[in-house]
Amino acid sequence: MKRRQFIQNSTAGLGVLLASPFSLYSKQNSDVIPNELPKFKIRRLTNGPKHHFYGYYGMSPWNKSETKMVCLESDFQDRLPKPGETANIGFVHPENGKFSTITKTSAWNLQQGSLIHWNPLKPDSEIIYNDQQGKELVSVKFDVNNGTRSLLPRPISAVSTVGKYALSLTYGRLSRLRKVVGYANAVDPFANEAHPEKDGVFLIDLETNKSKLIVSIADVFEKSVAEYPALAKRHMWFNHTVINPSGNRFLFLARSRNERNNLDSAMFTANMDGSDLAMVIPFGTGVSHFGWRNNDEVIATFTPPGGEKMKHYLFPDKTTDYQVVGDNFIIGNGHCTFTPDARWMATDRKIKESNSQSLWLFDMELNKGMILCSKPVNDRKYFSGDIRCDFHPRWNPSGNKICFDAIDTETGTRQMHLVEFLSS
Repeated sequence: MKRRQFIQNSTAGLGVLLASPFSLYSKQNSDVIPNELPKFKIRRLTNGPKHHFYGYYGMSPWNKSETKMVCLESDFQDRLPKPGETANIGFVHPENGKFSTITKTSAWNLQQGSLIHWNPLKPDSEIIYNDQQGKELVSVKFDVNNGTRSLLPRPISAVSTVGKYALSLTYGRLSRLRKVVGYANAVDPFANEAHPEKDGVFLIDLETNKSKLIVSIADVFEKSVAEYPALAKRHMWFNHTVINPSGNRFLFLARSRNERNNLDSAMFTANMDGSDLAMVIPFGTGVSHFGWRNNDEVIATFTPPGGEKMKHYLFPDKTTDYQVVGDNFIIGNGHCTFTPDARWMATDRKIKESNSQSLWLFDMELNKGMILCSKPVNDRKYFSGDIRCDFHPRWNPSGNKICFDAIDTETGTRQMHLVEFLSS
């Protein structure tokens, strides 16, 4: 069976295993062994005419017991939100995809949504999402059963899946320096400072609702400038915080723009109080996407010093012992994320030549992988740029379903899609 036939079968319904270099990879053996890789089915979950999406990866739209799924609903997707424009937050019916509104937000974008997380202190009944109160950005703790809400003093950028902490960034700085992940009407309080001492990663205590700065942009600049002096002339910001499964350490990207206005980023990890700060991927590598495999290992897409191509690399925290994942199979960049048991990795890939996106699955134990589906993006403005629709694969807590956002090929609307893996 040819690759095109495989993709059609995968997208239409029941996935199949093929002895094809495009669909199956094994360093040890390229032959198919029954049941080594799972069968699956894929379907569009939500429906138009409105747009439904969750946003980013490394989070989950499912609550802990998997009885509820949440997402955003918007009236448009062809431009960034304007100040005061809201999106609906609501439940998605797991079978028919029907959407029912429970609240609204005015702090959202098409890339990350409103960063909706289930509160680890109330993992089945309370969500935390970003919103705007007057001129201030905040986050809201919202009880999905009775509608009660309370405010946190800052917007969230990550929430621990255990424990009581969240992380926060300054979205006004993001809006100024990387609009795709910023919010309309957000203000940078340190717009005139290239490396502010009072901005960076903030820690929010979900029990006391108090926040404090734990890693400043100035700290990272001072740690980096000697080896990377070009930073002295650039405005820096932080992006993309992710907390490890045990909640005791987190990663983030420190970013700037070079003379060609391209992103130049490094990755750091730190304890939850900001101590033991370590640069794990240096500037100049193009580090792009990332996640924790477990408490001690990090996955990231980048080009190592002296390397030729961007690949998926796994390495122990606080080291540069980079090991390629799926070499000669997984190609280039991708939004990489693991099942809770750390065995399976989902990632995605964009192919400019065909204007398409594909979803990939990789078994870390067997060193085997397969392409789950490929979808064309008929309108190129949704392929790249500030209103693009990335797949952003996200696992359910049980590790047997993947939710991803995609442009529906029939209607051109942005909708949530679902991969369900079938037991043998």
